[in-house]
Amino acid sequence: MQNLCHQPLPDLVGAIYDCIPDSSLWAETLDRIRSAWDGELATLGVIDSCKGALRLSVTCGKAELLDPLLRYSPEDVPFYSAVSKMELDLPQTVDTIYALQGPDTREKWLSSRAATEWAIPNRIDDFLWVPVMRQASRVGSLVVMTNKDRPPISAGDIHALALIAPHVRRAVTIGDLFESERRKGEIFRDVVDCLAHPVLIVSAEMQIIFANLAAEALLQEKMAIRSLRGHLSFPYLPANRAVSAAVVTGNQNEFELGPAGINVPLALVEKPMVAHVMPLAQRDPSARVAQHAAAAIFIASPGETPLPAMDAIAALFGLTAAEKRVAVQIAHGKTRQEIALASGVSDGTVKTQLTSIFGKTDTRDQRGLELLMRELTPPVRPH
Repeated sequence: MQNLCHQPLPDLVGAIYDCIPDSSLWAETLDRIRSAWDGELATLGVIDSCKGALRLSVTCGKAELLDPLLRYSPEDVPFYSAVSKMELDLPQTVDTIYALQGPDTREKWLSSRAATEWAIPNRIDDFLWVPVMRQASRVGSLVVMTNKDRPPISAGDIHALALIAPHVRRAVTIGDLFESERRKGEIFRDVVDCLAHPVLIVSAEMQIIFANLAAEALLQEKMAIRSLRGHLSFPYLPANRAVSAAVVTGNQNEFELGPAGINVPLALVEKPMVAHVMPLAQRDPSARVAQHAAAAIFIASPGETPLPAMDAIAALFGLTAAEKRVAVQIAHGKTRQEIALASGVSDGTVKTQLTSIFGKTDTRDQRGLELLMRELTPPVRPH
């Protein structure tokens, strides 16, 4: 954590967002993240799980350590099977993944080729692993690996990485939309104009400054998005509130944006279009298009699989990973004391999380939250 004094989190978040229009910046930014958490190595990757192809692969650290590591397949690293059980934005350590996977995971890892041939000889003994993308055909993770010479990973380390994880998730998600059209040397607006995905650039007041051809076509349909006297609006009111709030927050302080404005569902349906908000106020002028541009709003088509109800609700209200986990348990009728016991935290911690959830969702108590979640749960078609 001492290295974070030299790498302030808001500065890191700004560097993360700079990687969206220019993916070549990821190498330097990932190394800053590695250094801030006193890691030996760091990796950031997105895999197309259908094609088995890398969409994004960035590594940093000593080449003599990285090169042998990259030769191992997922089958050589038993931790990979835990990814589906991990929460987005919630960093895991070796010990917490042992708990996720079961009692025999530690033995499987210590006897694996990756451990005996690489990790143990090189004194790599822990990591901070956080999922940053989980879609129908995309899986992404950020991993910072540490060695035995470093002090043990602390709760403060985990908390600090959890604060930047949503920003990495936003940058990776929007960057993935860019990737098929990105060409080195082009400015932000040129790339946006070529994207098949609808993209709108707006002011803090949601005035539409620029819309690419795909967004213009969507505006003409007046279904998912609309232009009212030149201002962007969403017919689905919870989405309208969520996106507008994310634009304002990102314009004022992009670090405070946190998980808000990612994967915001634009309709109360099983497979909705979703919006991602990218703050622009602190970006290079070539990415802002106009001096008063506050945000770029990227709209992704409905995915192949339903958007889980709690993921939709978390996106609409900007719930953190921990808050989402508490909200899920609330939806299942658990009491505050039961949630604290199941989560291994104090009753006071759960009380603080619930207070934050009530504030974000504008509800007063557990019953109001349960009713809201029932109201906003997308209907599922019978199969």
